[in-house]
Amino acid sequence: LLALTELSLIDCQLTDVPAAIGHLSQLTLLNLNKNQITELPESIGHLTQLKALCLVGNQLKQIPDSIAQLTQLTELLLGRNQLTTLPDSIAQLKKLSVLSLWKNQFKQIPQSIGQLAQLTELYFGWNKITEIPGFIGGLHQLTELSLGSNKITELPNYIGDLKQLSELSLWQNQLTELPESIGNLSQLAYLMLSDNQLAELPLSLANLTRLNNLSLTGNIIKALPNELSHLQAIAEF
Repeated sequence: LLALTELSLIDCQLTDVPAAIGHLSQLTLLNLNKNQITELPESIGHLTQLKALCLVGNQLKQIPDSIAQLTQLTELLLGRNQLTTLPDSIAQLKKLSVLSLWKNQFKQIPQSIGQLAQLTELYFGWNKITEIPGFIGGLHQLTELSLGSNKITELPNYIGDLKQLSELSLWQNQLTELPESIGNLSQLAYLMLSDNQLAELPLSLANLTRLNNLSLTGNIIKALPNELSHLQAIAEF
């Protein structure tokens, strides 16, 4: 089927992706979500027209280096697998806009992600991450950053450099305070901070005039700053 452009085999109990997949050189979408795939062949790199690769809900433990050849890729969805790292070659995916790695086994965010300058959405919820590395502050196109259900103890000042951010999820971590720089996120509309160890909030939160959803459930906050009354856009608190 050499002219095939889209192939979707969701929930088919597949355990293997044959090397012959590499012959489908016209594919732009490959969706293999909800199977039992344990590895990908190196020939996946032959799919040079691929724009979306979906492998959510499999049993992958690693990604082949050949993924670097998928230079047209804009979406890479790898949630609910058993990944602990990514190949350094992923840095070659310069058009990548959406990277989803929720519910894997990452203890840190791979440094290669810092070179994906076109990323707009990054999902790392339900992992074992303990810190947010400095290179995240350089991903200036990010609009959504999801890091819920990890082991993060500190939100660094450089979070304030993500000026395009509209959604920030940090629920179920171990945060004890927020930096004043969070007030620089002038586009932020959605801020999830539930189930942390926050005792107070920075006054700079009052600068987030577009905020319409703020979740603080499960913290130890005894009082809110009066300045938060300026957040007229909030619909859910």
